[in-house]
Amino acid sequence: MDFRAWSDSKEFPGTNPLTRDFLQHLLREDATRKLWRHQREAVLRIIYSYELLNEKRLLLNIVTGGGKTAIIAAVIAWLKYSHNFDKFLLLCPNTIVRDRLEDDLKDANVFRYFQFFPPGAEHYTNDLGLHIMESGKGPQGMLENGIILGNIHQLYESNINGKRNLAYLLNFIEELAVFNDEAHNTPAPEYDNVLFRLSRKARIRIDTTATPDRADGKTPDSRMLYEYNISDAQAEVPPLIKSIVVYQPKIRSVELSYTNPETGERRTVDEMDEEFEKIEKGLATTQWVTDPDPMRKQIQLALNRLNEQAGRAKALGGGEYKPLLFVVAICIKDAEQAKKMLEEEFRLRTLLVTEKSDESDRREARNLRSPNSPYEAVVSVLMLREGWDVPRVSVILLLRKFSSPVYGQQVVGRGLRLNIRDRDIQEICAIVDHEKLKHQWLWELVNAKVRKEVDQGSLFGDEDLPPKRKPQILVNPEKLIKVPPPQKEEKPDFLSDLEDIEIETEDFPEWRKTLGAFTYETDVEISNVRIDGIIARPLDSSRFVEHLSYYNNIDGKNVLIKDISQFELIEALAKVLN
Repeated sequence: MDFRAWSDSKEFPGTNPLTRDFLQHLLREDATRKLWRHQREAVLRIIYSYELLNEKRLLLNIVTGGGKTAIIAAVIAWLKYSHNFDKFLLLCPNTIVRDRLEDDLKDANVFRYFQFFPPGAEHYTNDLGLHIMESGKGPQGMLENGIILGNIHQLYESNINGKRNLAYLLNFIEELAVFNDEAHNTPAPEYDNVLFRLSRKARIRIDTTATPDRADGKTPDSRMLYEYNISDAQAEVPPLIKSIVVYQPKIRSVELSYTNPETGERRTVDEMDEEFEKIEKGLATTQWVTDPDPMRKQIQLALNRLNEQAGRAKALGGGEYKPLLFVVAICIKDAEQAKKMLEEEFRLRTLLVTEKSDESDRREARNLRSPNSPYEAVVSVLMLREGWDVPRVSVILLLRKFSSPVYGQQVVGRGLRLNIRDRDIQEICAIVDHEKLKHQWLWELVNAKVRKEVDQGSLFGDEDLPPKRKPQILVNPEKLIKVPPPQKEEKPDFLSDLEDIEIETEDFPEWRKTLGAFTYETDVEISNVRIDGIIARPLDSSRFVEHLSYYNNIDGKNVLIKDISQFELIEALAKVLN
């Protein structure tokens, strides 16, 4: 039975009885809090793949703001209730993602909020205590709690804590369900090694991401099960994420140029392609800084958008949130200059977060989602990516070029989360970009509306926003055409085929006659060559011909004439000719 017929049946044939109970509870119409349609679809596909197809490595591509954590929690509840799983390992790429997951998972908050466990099984939440892997913390909590959460780096064998944590998992825990939330974008060698070491303990592994392309260019080793992208989320009514509008200034009014502060060398944007690629790959040692004039003009454009967003926040949200400007710089020196300009020239309270930032600044970055945060702008290089989800981010200013779909989508994703949910309100993420950065591929990828030739003083109202989506209603369901899913290519199993062949045996009294009737084809094969004689012809003017046998008698000795090398032949010929 294919997936659609299985899910539409509502009886879920082929699953165990506890799974049927769980799904009927999860999908009940009178639920106080329901999963979104795509979240239900993702959970159903995971269950179908695990129980009916016996697949163990699955990948979900869910857009930022699409509720990946709720999907993970629903699957944990199902595995606990229906398959008696005891340990769940959640891996993430950085502390920001870990902190967000911690907020949802501590005290079983997300399980209680959605009431994932059927009546009579609510006590299972008591088994889902949370242990966080972090520096200076012992691994004993892995045995005492059902959920283990940590950065994947906490399992790397290149550090003492990681080696100890991994050894504890492998030696003291019988089996696991592994959830890999965005961790596939960490560098490959140690990441792959950790997953390989865990594979003998993992009964199932589920990868969740908003950017399935790996940063190292490799393909994830789990099967893509379900995709829910930006266009899908924007098409919902009400929408699940913001619409994206890109504002590009007039090229002649904002001419991008950059300076190397160490040498004083100056380049235009057209001369920077190679440098941008090096920067993205982490190979650049030069700190190129955007020149003050183009930086100032782009900041002014971004602040115009920020003022427009503040007006929308007041009109739509009644002042529930204060829009935030997010500036993405080329390098640390570029970020420092942007912060200085924002504070000194534009009087904006600005937070700078780079790899040099101390823990207090990083903590402030995590607290930016609070309405009490004093900051109006935040500047970073590529520190604030996966997991840094601040709905207040309403304007993004790109001072750098992206070539990688991974990094480009991650930065755009920081501005997609809604401030106001469950109301048919159109929020936007305004992105200030420059046409010379050649990001058209990215805007097509994220379904953005692009406004070109924007002047410094241009202001935009709601009439310039993308048109609101209309609900999609199925009018004639009987006219739907079912497209069967692609069939998996089966590899031939010759040994299995041989086992199915039945050989009938019987007596052949006239076997000589039977064998004599066979016609055998004759193949000629040269298996041996014998030399009976050799004719020797001198290369001088004489026509003397000498017939030699294979064995020639020289000085009373039988000498075998043998092959000689090319060099020896040339030497012999030279002697004859001389």
